[in-house]
Amino acid sequence: MQSNPFNNLPKINKRDAINILRKPITEVKFLADYYKAVFHLFNFPSEESERVLIDFIKYDYEKLEYKIAKRKAIEVLANFDCKKAIPIIAEFLKNDDDEYLLETAIWSLGKLKCNDINVINKICSLLYKQFNNKRLVIQTLTNLGVKQEIDKIRSLSIEKQSSNGVKGASIAALIKLSGEVDKVSDLTNFLQSSNQNDRHCAVQDIINAGHLSVLPCLVKAPISPSFKLKAIDSLWSNEILYWKNINLIESLDLVIIDNPKIINTLGINNFKKDLVFLIDQLFHTDFNRCYQSMKELDKFPADEVLYYLNKNWDRAKSDYGALYFFANAYKLLIDKKLSDNSILEKVEFLLSDSWPNYMKFKSSAIQILGYLNDNKFYNNIEVFSDEKLTPYWKNRYAALLVLQNKQIHIKKGFAKLFLNDSHRFIRLKAKEISLT
Repeated sequence: MQSNPFNNLPKINKRDAINILRKPITEVKFLADYYKAVFHLFNFPSEESERVLIDFIKYDYEKLEYKIAKRKAIEVLANFDCKKAIPIIAEFLKNDDDEYLLETAIWSLGKLKCNDINVINKICSLLYKQFNNKRLVIQTLTNLGVKQEIDKIRSLSIEKQSSNGVKGASIAALIKLSGEVDKVSDLTNFLQSSNQNDRHCAVQDIINAGHLSVLPCLVKAPISPSFKLKAIDSLWSNEILYWKNINLIESLDLVIIDNPKIINTLGINNFKKDLVFLIDQLFHTDFNRCYQSMKELDKFPADEVLYYLNKNWDRAKSDYGALYFFANAYKLLIDKKLSDNSILEKVEFLLSDSWPNYMKFKSSAIQILGYLNDNKFYNNIEVFSDEKLTPYWKNRYAALLVLQNKQIHIKKGFAKLFLNDSHRFIRLKAKEISLT
């Protein structure tokens, strides 16, 4: 499940959620309560929860809030792996007038590994209709291992009118279903698309294709590290360090350190080279622009960059995306041996409990802390190694990145704290440090 604003609301227990979903629409004061109830019922998988959700999706009302809750209920049933919901969900494939419901049904049937040939044929038929999300259809057929439309999918992979998203999903299907591994390079080309959404779609296509050979290209792509880590986590399922000439730990290190110098950024028209413009680009939603700005900032004197970063810090504090690149920009300055007490104060702000643990800048802040102040880092090492206190594995890995550069007797001792971690990447990194 994706992070959701309902996570910040008071929790609803199972009984309250069920009672809300059983209420007729005329008796519900706030229709948004339906969605809230469905969302929280996800935390209580059971036969009773499944029955209530199945009953809920059988009804149809024109109210938008109900439609949204209904789609979420279908998604939750799929996540519950509720096979008995398949016939009911399959009925929604007829809903040509509600494309969002149709898309949810397709995704859910793929998640549920539906093997009903009649249902599969209905999904296949959408490839021949004026359906906006053929990418999802192709992904679902790939997930289900359905090969009967491989020729149609091949044609979609080369049609001029096909979007990059459809082409990428089609290429992934050809690789996965037909073993056409010669097309892997075509798939990686989308990582260099000028459109960031196309680059993001390419990551999912790489995951669906199931080929580790693309990791060197993926690591250097101008996209968020979270997409890269998702791909590595999905593709690298075993506790092995090498696949052919690709080193897992080296790949993870590169992604989490995230040095902009190794990123293959794309050319940008009218990209100015003055500090005011470059700092402003760190607030951009396109990571390619942010990485290009970081490369240019690295060419300026460190004290000038520090001045402009500090000048814009208050503005960055309200933009967690910008905070990530500000933190990484401070890392670049530290690499140049610049030392400033204000950086340590900012690190303490980033590591404070006022921010959720999964914020992407936390791992950068941990690295900076380790570079600037050994005592504060070591005083927090038990926090960084504790899965309850540091639940996001990327942050625990960042602490190990700091440790690997410390004196041998220190790093080996502290690395032992991570050896029994629940995440295989943490165990492998801790083991590597312990053996060096």
